[in-house]
Amino acid sequence: MNPFLLLSGIGMMAVAAAAFLYWRKRAELKFFAWGALIWTIAIAVKLLMDFTISIPIQQALLASYPLLTVLITMGLYLGIRTGLFESGFTYIAVLKTRLRKMSFNEAVAFGIGFGGIEAFLLGFFSFIDILVFVLFPDMINALPLEQQAAVLSQLSVSTWIIFAPIIERASVLLIHIFAAVLVVHAVKAKKPLYFIASLLYKTVTDGMIPLLIFYIGTATLLATYTMELPVIILGLIGYLGIVKMKKKFKRPVKRLIKKKSRRR
Repeated sequence: MNPFLLLSGIGMMAVAAAAFLYWRKRAELKFFAWGALIWTIAIAVKLLMDFTISIPIQQALLASYPLLTVLITMGLYLGIRTGLFESGFTYIAVLKTRLRKMSFNEAVAFGIGFGGIEAFLLGFFSFIDILVFVLFPDMINALPLEQQAAVLSQLSVSTWIIFAPIIERASVLLIHIFAAVLVVHAVKAKKPLYFIASLLYKTVTDGMIPLLIFYIGTATLLATYTMELPVIILGLIGYLGIVKMKKKFKRPVKRLIKKKSRRR
């Protein structure tokens, strides 16, 4: 059993904390809280679907179609669901509340709240799960025999694995921020194409998961890091997109100043 695996959960929580502390002076706390609230609502609906219709849908597909068709269909299902709920609920919240007046810094804070709570909670539960088995190793014996080997295998992997979930959370946080900024700009500029871009961006992010897990998997250290490459690329796109969107948030203000100067 590798106790250093605890560092992965700590690292994921640190990603959320570092992003919050870095941006805290640029926006009021309420904008981070709004992001966390919308994430909570979106995840609650997704979990409800997982406990009710997701498994029956998957089972029905497996009974009638080839595996590749099932993987692609489930990928579309998961991706579109994430796009509709995460970007969709964000759009409704921004459109129907004072959030539609958010500045660029406040929109980023919203995205940090949205992705930060996800990173923190995943890190916290990962840390607790591993800590329980590190402190009470005999608990493994209480698991069904078919699960014991799987749990022991997961708890005995190389220490180098700890960086994978940390890198993933940092990348996904950038994805959440960019998606949120796109939605806010869509409302402020009255350009729905930006909302569609956010929805598609989220759809791709979650939609590729079934295919990646099946064809790459996480059985080895190399496979785990290979799986993270598409997420890192999407995170990089998110970072570059955030930088570009900052300029778009400033443009309407410049135009307004020019109009006022002309009138004078």
